[in-house]
Parts: sequence; structure tokens; C-alpha cells
Amino acid sequence: MMNKKILSGLVIASVCGIMAGLGESPVYADNQLDEVIVYGDKYKTDQDSAQVKPVAGGMIGTRQAVGTLGSKDVLDVPFEQMTFSKKAMETFSQPERSAMDVLSLSPSVRVTHGSMDTNLYIRGFSAGSGSWTLNGIPDMSHQMTMPTNYMDKIEVLSGPNIGINGVGIFMAGSVGGTISATTKKAQDAPILNAGLSWSSDSYFTQNVDVGKRFGKDNAWGVRINALNSTGDLAVDGTRDYKRDIAINIDHRAKRSTTNIFFSYDYDNEYGRSNTIGLGKLSGLPKVPKNTRNLSPHWSNDKYENTTFIFNHEQKLSDHLSWFGNFGWRWENYSSWLQQWSSRQLQDFNGNYTGTYTQMPVFHHYTYANTGFKGDFKIGNWKNEWLAMFDWTRFFRARDNHVTSANKYSISGNIYNGSFSPRPNVTWDPITDHFKSIMRGWTLVDTISSPDERLHFTYGFHGHKVETKNYVNDTFMKSDAVAPILGLTYKLTPQIAFYASHTENFVEGSTVSNNYTNRGQILDPSKTKQNEFGFKFKNNNTLSTLSFFEIKKANGIAVPNGDGTERYTLDGEQKNKGIEYSISGDLNDKLSYVWGVSYLKSRQVKTYKGLNDGREVDAMPKWTSDLALIYNPTDTFHVIGRLSYTGSSYIRNTASYAHSIKIGGQTLMDLGLSWDTHFGKQPVTLSAWCYNLFNKDYWYAAGGNNIGLGAPRTYAISAQFKF
Repeated sequence: MMNKKILSGLVIASVCGIMAGLGESPVYADNQLDEVIVYGDKYKTDQDSAQVKPVAGGMIGTRQAVGTLGSKDVLDVPFEQMTFSKKAMETFSQPERSAMDVLSLSPSVRVTHGSMDTNLYIRGFSAGSGSWTLNGIPDMSHQMTMPTNYMDKIEVLSGPNIGINGVGIFMAGSVGGTISATTKKAQDAPILNAGLSWSSDSYFTQNVDVGKRFGKDNAWGVRINALNSTGDLAVDGTRDYKRDIAINIDHRAKRSTTNIFFSYDYDNEYGRSNTIGLGKLSGLPKVPKNTRNLSPHWSNDKYENTTFIFNHEQKLSDHLSWFGNFGWRWENYSSWLQQWSSRQLQDFNGNYTGTYTQMPVFHHYTYANTGFKGDFKIGNWKNEWLAMFDWTRFFRARDNHVTSANKYSISGNIYNGSFSPRPNVTWDPITDHFKSIMRGWTLVDTISSPDERLHFTYGFHGHKVETKNYVNDTFMKSDAVAPILGLTYKLTPQIAFYASHTENFVEGSTVSNNYTNRGQILDPSKTKQNEFGFKFKNNNTLSTLSFFEIKKANGIAVPNGDGTERYTLDGEQKNKGIEYSISGDLNDKLSYVWGVSYLKSRQVKTYKGLNDGREVDAMPKWTSDLALIYNPTDTFHVIGRLSYTGSSYIRNTASYAHSIKIGGQTLMDLGLSWDTHFGKQPVTLSAWCYNLFNKDYWYAAGGNNIGLGAPRTYAISAQFKF
């Protein structure tokens, strides 16, 4: 009964939001124009064509880049998708922080706010680096916190959709959805911006943004962004040294566009992980002060990432284009007695023991695709089609020999911070670990009715995978074909109904290092989603109500008897959910972004039915984010954000005697921004307080693990425009 009342409330809220913005609706045909593509268009702002007529004070885009489907009006997209502009990133996040501050505003996205080990989930599924694309290329994002200083916009496409987003080695991590980031390009006017920022305890950041166009008709553009951060963070004993540089070169001609992107990212973090296993405890220990570091201060994660991306599109005729894209990334990741750890609580007094393992890792990614796209008419019905071939290679080398020489025992206490001393580090030789090659093809077509009210998308994506594991000398081949089906129908010029069926192929994923069977390759599987919903858009409001169901192979943690766990597949995980989002401008002084999600996640078809009907670990039913932006003057801005995460469970399998409930929490952030001058120099001053009320809390980290939430953090910055 309660769920029905809640659902009714969401529907009513959606309808009220829609009716509030309708006003006088013009005749439908008067609002429909054929798409006009202009080559050599001027760059008037940082926002590309996907940001036409944004809402919520310019933070939420109403035109979206939808992978292989191209740029579409939000009402023509048969999926739940949310586009965040550069202004949104500048409004909700400081330069040194990650994109998580912005992405959490999507109702599909949930963020666990640890000290530095922040994790992201989309529709209930963990979203790691394989969930990201950069300038349309998969597997180009790094393992740590994705920077925002060189991003122009970020889009969240909810649900599994390998045919829309292309195929990457780690797209198995994108079963819940995909995050697509687009880098900054040079504008017509020269750009020279620089900034200084500070966050608690003593973390300082310097950033610079330079851009200029040149050549005939300003055809060439260069945009350079750089950032340097160093200092102590809010959690005791945590330090971070971060720097990046990104160079974007673009060329625009009458019948072609070219973009070249290069970046180098470096991040060196001390005392990163604030998660720990419960061991054999029967319940939760008392929450320590949120500034307490659960790791030794000498523990260390170091990361280096070099990325190169090339994009080109050539118009062959008025109705036919060729495109080619290439991506290359080299990643050096080493975790010094940190990431590969297994720490388990021994009693309710907070004492724990565990082992730490040193294991440097090297990753090499290569991706390429090419194809044709165009349009034609059958009668008055328009067809927009695409045919594409793609290829990707992933190679990993690491220390494959976990021996006593690089495995260390450790003990400590979560309340007083006593830890074992720093051991001597011994590395085994770096050898080949894993190689995978994927070859894929995509055919997709969108048919539009003469009045542009009906759009039907259909197609197929197929691929073959070859995987070699050098450690256990195994070789695996797999292949799959996934359909693409989507429909949108405009009930009015402002309201559209949509429905879709999408799938994602999950290559045999490798068990993470949190489990004793780390490195094991699991069987491949398919993930399927059915979704339908309604969208509304007018000049100052954008809202979406969506209903979805996702089915995927279920992974569970199985205890070994000593407090540790191994990871295996068992049956199916079924996620059913409802999402509602609304963004807009109440008046010229007040804007808002609100999203709420209800998720019912269950295990089905498990071995002998032992776990059938059980909730999936670490899956809260309710999450919600509300952001309000108040502009009392044209130059002064107040930003408030309220984030709610409902309760969830861990140990929710038959292997444990009983599950453990992790309580929900509500967090509040508060920000101020002032556009002013130092002399004649324009400058934007901003201040933020994250976790305003300094709440101490545990969050569910899955399996038998819990994490300590991040403490109250202050941040101030000055961004100069020269």
C-alpha cells in the first residue's frame, strides 16, 4: 500500500510539473522544423549543439548526444538521459573535486561519499572506469577520481546499451548505464582563466584554462587546461598530490570536423581507503569520528594515466558521411599496501587484523572504429542510419605472484588509530597477466514520421571476444548479438512517451582484489533492460518519469569461514525501479534540480532457491538529490543541496546466519558564489561546505564490508578571467 501511495505521489508531482509549464500550447505542426546542419558554425560558447536552450539556469541540457544515434532533442531520445553542462560542474563542484558532485544529481546515480574512495552506482550497479566514455571513446577514463577541469559537459545514459555506446573491454562495468564526457574546445573569443582554491585541512589547488582560435576563418582551435593540487585532506593522515594537463586541438571545415585530445593525469594518495570488513561480528560497531582514518597514514595509491583520442567526420554528400575514431591509453597504477588489502574487525572494541599486498599494475588500451552514417526518405518518412565496425584491445601486466615477500600482516584499531609500522616493500617481477581483443559491428536506423511526432529506432550490435589469461594459461572465446529497440511518440509538442529494450554483453569479468579468488575470470553473460516513461519540456522545465527492469547474472560474496570472502555467480539479479527528475527555473532568481529513485533489487533463480527473493547487498530502496540555486542579484548566488540515501543490507545471502541493516542518511551541502572584480580584473569567488552538519555514519560497501562516510569539508576558490 505504501509503495502505491508513493508511486501515486510521483505521478501527481510529474503531472503538476508538466501542467505548470504548459501554458498556451501552439499547434503541433507549427513547432516542427526539419533538422538543419550547418558546417563551419561559430563557437559562441563552451556549449556545443547538445546544450541548446538549457534549463535550470543553464545547467541541464535539453539536446543530448546519444552515442551512435547522434545529437537528439531530449523528447526524441527513447531512454532516460541527463546532460550536465560546464556551468553545472562549475556550480556544484570545486576545481579539485571529481565529477561525483554533479553526477549525483541524476536520479539514476548513487554516490557513496568516502574520504577519497568515493564509489558510483547507476541503477543499482557499480559503475567503474568501464562505465565512462571520453569524446565518444570507451575505456579512456582513469581508475581514480575523474577530473572536471577539462570537461565541457557530462551525460548520464541510464541502462545497459552496448549498441548505442560502442564496445569496450570494461563495458561490463556499464550494465547500469554509461557516463559520457566531452572535453573543452576553443571558442571564437580567446580564453585565459586561472584559479586558486583551498579545502580542508590544507589542500591547495592551482588551475589554468587557455584557449584560442587561429587560421583562416578561425578554422583551428587549441584549448589547454592544467591543474596542480597538493596537501592534507579532512581525514586524519590523508594526503593527496594531483596534477593533470589536457590539450584539445580541433579543426572545422565546410564539410569536415576533426578533434585531437591529449591528457596526462597523475594522482598520489596516502591513507585512501576507509572501508573495512566486519569479520565474524554479529552487528555494526559504533561509528568512529568521521575524521578517523581506518588505514595507516603510510598506505599509498599512485596513478599515472596518458590518453590520446582522435575523432574525424567527413561529409561525402548532403546525405552521407564517413567517420573514424581512435583512442589509446596507458595506465600505471600501484597500490602500496593499500588497495589489495583484506582487513577484518575482530571485536566491537574496534580492533582489526588483516593482510596488505603490494601489487603494481600496468594497463594498455587501444580502440578504433570506422563507419558511415546518413539519411534517406521512403515517401515522407525519414530514415537516419549508421553502420559501424569497432575494435578494441586491452592488455594488463602486473606482479602475479602473491608471496610472503610482498604480503604483510597488519593490525590496528578504528577508534584510536593504532597501526602496525610501515614494512619494507618487496616487488616480484612484473609479468603478463591478461589480454583481451574485441571485434564488433553495429547497424542502427531511426525512422521518423512526416510530422516528426513518431520516432522508431531499431538495430543490432554484435561482437566477438578473445581472452587470454597468462597466469593460469587459459583462453576463452565468446560472441553475442544484442538488439536495439526504442520508440518515442509526442503526445503534444511538450510531452512525449518513450519505450525501449536494450542489452549489454558482459565479458567474463575478473574478480576484484577484495576477494580471495581475485583474478578469476567469471563466465560471460547478458544484461537486459525494458524501460518506458514520459518526458516533458518547455522553455523553463524539463522532467522525466521512467519505469525500468534490468536482469543480469547475479554475483554474490561467499564467506570462507575466516572472515574473508570469495566471489561467484549465482542465479540472476533483477532490479525494478522508478525514477523521476525535474529541472527548471521557478523565476529569474530561483532554479532547481531534483531527482528521486525507488529501486527494488532481488535475487532470483539462485542455486536450489537458497537466495531467491533476498535483497541484493548494499542496494537502498530510496535515493534522492535536491539542489536549489538562488540568485538574489545578478552577481551573487546561493547553492543548497540535500542528498538522501535510504537504508540497505549487507550479508544478505544464505551463507550468513543473518543480514545486517545499514541505516540511511541525509547530507546537506551549502555553497556561495560571487562574481566581482579585483580592480578591473573579473573574478568569481566561491565557498562550499560539504556535509554541513558533519554527520558520522557507516555506508554499505557490499558483501561483508562497510565504509566510513566523509567528514565535513570546507572549500574556497577564486577563479580569474583575464
